[in-house]
Amino acid sequence: MAERIRVCLDEAAIRDNIRAVRHLSGTAQVMGVVKANAYGHGLVPAARLLVHHGVHQLAVATPEEACVLREAGLRAPITVLSPTSASAMAELVARRVRPSLSTLAAARDLHRAAVRLGRRAPVHLEVDTGLGRYGWAPTPAGVAQIERLTMLDHLVVASVYTHLGGTCRDSLADGLQRFQRMYEKVVEVLGHRPARHALASSALAAGLHNDTPLEMVRPGALLYGLAPAYAAAPLGIGLRSVLSLTSHIAHVSEMPAGASIGYDATYRTLEPVVVAVVPAGFADGIPRVLAGAGRVLIHGCHAPIIGTVGMTHLTVDVTDIPQAALGDAVTLIGAQGVRAIDAQEWARLAGTINSDVLTRVAPTFPRTVITPHAPMELSA
Repeated sequence: MAERIRVCLDEAAIRDNIRAVRHLSGTAQVMGVVKANAYGHGLVPAARLLVHHGVHQLAVATPEEACVLREAGLRAPITVLSPTSASAMAELVARRVRPSLSTLAAARDLHRAAVRLGRRAPVHLEVDTGLGRYGWAPTPAGVAQIERLTMLDHLVVASVYTHLGGTCRDSLADGLQRFQRMYEKVVEVLGHRPARHALASSALAAGLHNDTPLEMVRPGALLYGLAPAYAAAPLGIGLRSVLSLTSHIAHVSEMPAGASIGYDATYRTLEPVVVAVVPAGFADGIPRVLAGAGRVLIHGCHAPIIGTVGMTHLTVDVTDIPQAALGDAVTLIGAQGVRAIDAQEWARLAGTINSDVLTRVAPTFPRTVITPHAPMELSA
């Protein structure tokens, strides 16, 4: 039985994207962001590939993601980038996962857990430089709270970091300057210089590492071959799309002129057409707005999506692809022959960003890693 949908990761593309990141970041350590199911690429398989090809550390959004990675055997340092509840602190300490701290109350919760387990817990201190979500304010009051944190002797400050909230080079640079000023004040309090990380994909693509080299960079989108959401132009650093999404033709029929296709007869044929049904729909992550605007690849040719995108099916016009037949491969995202459809095309049609598109690809489909030699199945 043909797979309804197949999600593949190109190992060679991840390897090349890591090289591109290193071109932008020099000798800085790379913390690979694998939050949100690794931007839809599959948390465990993507993390394994990143570590295998030299990424030093991993970053997730939630304690649950960190625990999944540990249970899968990942031993690389893992940082949780969002606040952790008091009830989850002990498990993170036990699994040697590094929490982010942005309040004194959270620091005390973590310290109590570390004391109970008889361990010293490495932590990352987050500074708010304008995003307005989490982090110590870059003010005397914020510095004073961090000074009180230094009295918790079972905590070890491994790094100080920030999430830059800018969307253009100037605003990113302004946030980085605020971070640097706060960092120097924190160093005075700590008495040592922990690592810094502030540059995610947008800031790296803007070239900020050349202006202000930090000890660590924190890319996500770039590792998966995705231009940062707000990049105004191609980056020219050899990024390659990692994920491909394919299905197959489940049915072919000839429709006369005046036939309706899709719910509510949203599409009516003006002339006889050949229609192929593809078993993929919005429940699988296909944006509904692709109806009448998107396209797929069959036999290396573009086939327009017609009619509504259903929950588990869509229909395409294959009139100009006479060889199209039951069971033929359909590329939704990826390359086929000399043509390709990428996540950015879907994002443009949907009025969103490429990472929004890919994180919606259903996590229930196994991710298949395509190695330079042979494919291997890895759990999503």
